[in-house]
Amino acid sequence: MRRRPPSPYVTTIKRQTQIEEVCGECRAQGRFAFDTEFIMEDRFEPEVCLVQIATESSVAVIDPFLDLDLRPVWELVCDEQVETVVHAGQEDLGLCVQHAGKAPRRIYDVQMAAGFAGYDYPLSLQRLVQATLHFSLHKSKTLTDWRKRPLAPEQIQYGAEDVCYLLAVRQKLHERLSKWDRLDWLREEFSQLENISLYRQAEEEKLLRVKGAGALKGRQLAVVRELLEWREAAAKGLNRPARAMLRDHLLVQIAKLELHSFDEIRALRGINLSDRHVRALCRVVEKALKIPSERWPTPTPRETETPKEQALISLATAVIRGYCLEHEMAYGLAASKKSIRELIGHCTRAHPPDRGDVELLNGWRGRTVGAMLEELLAGRRAIRVESLQGERLIRLIPFRESPAT
Repeated sequence: MRRRPPSPYVTTIKRQTQIEEVCGECRAQGRFAFDTEFIMEDRFEPEVCLVQIATESSVAVIDPFLDLDLRPVWELVCDEQVETVVHAGQEDLGLCVQHAGKAPRRIYDVQMAAGFAGYDYPLSLQRLVQATLHFSLHKSKTLTDWRKRPLAPEQIQYGAEDVCYLLAVRQKLHERLSKWDRLDWLREEFSQLENISLYRQAEEEKLLRVKGAGALKGRQLAVVRELLEWREAAAKGLNRPARAMLRDHLLVQIAKLELHSFDEIRALRGINLSDRHVRALCRVVEKALKIPSERWPTPTPRETETPKEQALISLATAVIRGYCLEHEMAYGLAASKKSIRELIGHCTRAHPPDRGDVELLNGWRGRTVGAMLEELLAGRRAIRVESLQGERLIRLIPFRESPAT
C-alpha cells in the first residue's frame, strides 16, 4: 500500500468571479472532475449544499449558500467540448438537468469504467481509489449536515477528496480499457447518461412506482394518476417530499375505494393534511371519477414467469456470470434480471417483445452475452464446466450431437 499523498490545497469559492475563473480553467484543460453534496430527505427537490470541482492543477469547492449563481457550472457540465468526470454521478447530473434544463454531455463515470476494467460494480470511491491508486481515503463525514454553516475544515476536505483523485483514477482505468479494447463499450454506456429521459420519469413509470397501484385498473388508475399530479404540485408548493405529503398506501386506498367525501378521507389513519388540502384532494377525486373510460390509463399486464422460463432465467444468469468472471468484467454492468427475462421472453414466447426493445440483444451486450445466449437457447451451444486457473467456470462450447449408440 502506497503512502497517502498529501492533502490537496483547496480553494473555497466565495465570489462570482471565482466561479467564472474556475469554469474557464476547466474549459482550457478540456476535462474536470465534478461532484456535489446535496440534501433531499425533507425537500421537494434536492438542495445543493456544496459543489466540488477539480482539474489537474487545482481543487475548488463552491458554497451555494453564499448566494452565488451556479449556472456557469451547470452549463459547463452540458458543454460538448469538455469532459466531466464523475463517480456514480447520475444524481449529480440530474441536478444539471434540473437547473440547466438540458442533458449533460461527455460524461466519464469512473464507477462504470471500473466495472468494465475487472472491478466490482457498483464500487465505492474509497475502494476504487484503493484498488487503482493504492492508498486509502479517510471518509468519515458521510452523515454530515451539509446545511450547517460555517462549514468545518474537515467538511471542506471531505468534499474535496470526492473529486481530487477522480482524474488520476480515470487515467488508470482508461489505460487498462484501451489495452483490453473496451473503449467502445464504455462510450456506448456513457451515451445513456446524455439521454435526458434518464432523469425524468414518464407518466406510466410514475404509476408503476406507486406501491400497490399494480392491483388497480381502469377508473381507479385514473384516480391514482390525478392524485399523483395533485400531490406533486402540492408538495412543490410546500417544498416537501411528495411521498411525505400523501403516502403511497393512502393514495392507493383512496383510489381503490373511490373515496371523495371530506369525512371519508379525513377519517383515514395517517392522513397528515390540512382541512384545506383534504378538500382540494376531494375535488381531485370527484373530477377523476368523471374521466371517460377512453382516457383511463392502460394497466401494464403483470409479467409472470412459467416454471420453464424460471429455469431458463437461472441458467442464463449462471452463463452470464461465468462469462463475466472469465472476461474480468462486472456482472452488474452486463445484465439484470429484467434484461435476462426480456431475452428469454424474446427467444421463447409466441408473441415476443421487439428485438430493439431487448437490452441484451443490442449494442455491446448484444455482441457478447446476448449473442452467446441466443446460440444457447437455439440449441447451437452447449454448457460445459471447465477449470480456469484452478477455478471451475461455466463455459459455452459448440453443440455436437452425441454419436449414435
